[in-house]
Amino acid sequence: MCVPRSLVSLLVLSLSAAACARGASAPVAAPAAASPAAPDASATPGMSGVSWVTPPPADVSAPPADAEREPNGVARKILARGKGNGLTHPTTKDFVVLRYAGWERNGKQFEGTDADGTPRRYDLKELAPGVAAELAQMVEGDKRRIWIPGALAYANRPNFANAPRGDMTFEIELVRIIQVPPAPENVAAAPKEAKTTKSGLAYVVLKKGTGKRHPTEDTRADVIYTAWKPNGDMFQTSLIAGDSSPVRVKRLPAGWREAMVHMVEGDKWRLWLPGKLAFGDLRPGQEPLPFGPPPGPVVFDVELVKILE
Repeated sequence: MCVPRSLVSLLVLSLSAAACARGASAPVAAPAAASPAAPDASATPGMSGVSWVTPPPADVSAPPADAEREPNGVARKILARGKGNGLTHPTTKDFVVLRYAGWERNGKQFEGTDADGTPRRYDLKELAPGVAAELAQMVEGDKRRIWIPGALAYANRPNFANAPRGDMTFEIELVRIIQVPPAPENVAAAPKEAKTTKSGLAYVVLKKGTGKRHPTEDTRADVIYTAWKPNGDMFQTSLIAGDSSPVRVKRLPAGWREAMVHMVEGDKWRLWLPGKLAFGDLRPGQEPLPFGPPPGPVVFDVELVKILE
């Protein structure tokens, strides 16, 4: 269900690699541009020591006789039903906030959220397949215990090198579903009504705020943001770490930085950044890296929630 440095950490690590791969001549702005999406690694479940250890249930080794059973080998006990209407379930495009624990069948815990009950946020695509499939049937407030075969846990996931390979037992509470904004209809190119600056930044004001102050280059600010490639594929969002994320303006890509210093609290803008104002452009004959922020033009939706300092 985790060793979950995966997607989030790759976003952070790949920016430096991307800058090096494109060379000093490429107009790569701000190697730390992905840092808004990076949560504190020390808080990563499955990697954070023993603070999250939870006593295993008495039936951790095998499902009881009254458990529901699926043809694929999954068994479940419904421990609590949520107040959802039964229609809203998480999808692979969503993030989920969970309380959970995962044990090997001998009762040894491999992963889990904090024992004090603090829920954590996960990308549904990064979870063990059996867990993700179970969550796809749940609504907010549901709590279940599931027994899943190794093939639907980590047995077929070579990237999770330190994970158990056998059958596992999970206890999961779906606290919240966080839906990622869909790609804008005009993600491929700025519309006619967009304003374009001398630098090549194009933008549309989606919502006007009520603040009076503008950020400066040295400002820290709380923002909500999501970023897409021109084909509509999302590659970054503040929702990975929280509902909003603190950023340092001077560490943002140049086009985002240019927009931020003109925004006020409450403003929400859509930005079309050419490669020179984002993460650089590929040189002729150069192949893009398989991970991290993309070269070329990108689109950001950015909401300035609060100026912190």
